[in-house]
Parts: sequence; C-alpha cells; structure tokens
Amino acid sequence: MDKVDVRFPQQPKPAANLPKNAQERAVALIELMGRLTALLEREAAAVRARRPAKELAQIVKDKQPMTLVYEEISRMLRVDRDGLIALPQELKTSLKDATGKLYAATADNAEALRIGGEAQKVMVDTVVTVITRQQKAPTTAYAAHMGGGRGYSAPPSGPRTSAALNTRL
Repeated sequence: MDKVDVRFPQQPKPAANLPKNAQERAVALIELMGRLTALLEREAAAVRARRPAKELAQIVKDKQPMTLVYEEISRMLRVDRDGLIALPQELKTSLKDATGKLYAATADNAEALRIGGEAQKVMVDTVVTVITRQQKAPTTAYAAHMGGGRGYSAPPSGPRTSAALNTRL
C-alpha cells in the first residue's frame, strides 16, 4: 500500500484529454496520423542526409509521446465496434487513407533507419580494421638499449605504436 501524506491535501491529477466518442476519436486519430506521418518522413530524410545525432534525438523525443497517444486512441476506437460501424463513410475513407500513408511512412522510415545503421556499422568496422592493422604492423626501434650495438629490435616497453627510429648516430 502506498503511503499518503495526510498533512497536505493532494491535488487531483488532471484527467487525460482523450476523445469521448468514436467520431471524436476518428477525427483525432486522422489528425494525429498526419502529424506522425510527417514526423516519420522528416526522420527518414534526416537519417538519409546524415544529420547530427542531436537533431535525430529530438525527432525521436517528439515521436515517442505521439506514438503512445496514437496507440491509445487507436485501441479505444477499435474496442468501440458500434461507434466504428456508425462512423460516416467519408470519415472511414479518411481514416483508411491516413492509415495507408502512415504505414507507407513507417516502412520508408524503417528502411532508412536500417540502411543508416548498416552504413554506421561499415564505418565502425572500417575504423576498427585500420586500427587493428596499425597495431599489428611491425614496428622497430634502434637498439641503443642493447649495449650500444647497431641493429633494430622492438622497443623495451610501451605500446608498439610508440616505437620510433633513433636517427642520432
């Protein structure tokens, strides 16, 4: 059981301002799907244009609450079978069109994100390969530490990438 501080009256939480009937839900859902479609298209374009991560993060931040509201209103409309059946035909058509556009934008967005992820993976793999190759490259140093004799050997300590040729004779 949650503890409640009875010394200070609690303000009631405001009720969510969700549509009350099927017609209001359908109108709200059509408008929301239009905004969500535009946001998904903007995100796909930003990914393809390789926009900064900060810009993409803001789009994701904007998309998340819209998606949650879309899911809730959509669920409320689906469970109200009688209200859904009673909707005017032009509203049903608008709902169907908006749904088709949203699904197309979602598929395009998913493809852009997949390709962007693959491009990012290729870039990371290339950097890792170059660094690995550099670390495996044979490095030598003048062997002054080996009794003053001439010749080359690996440096006595430190990473292999710090080896340098001693040119002082």
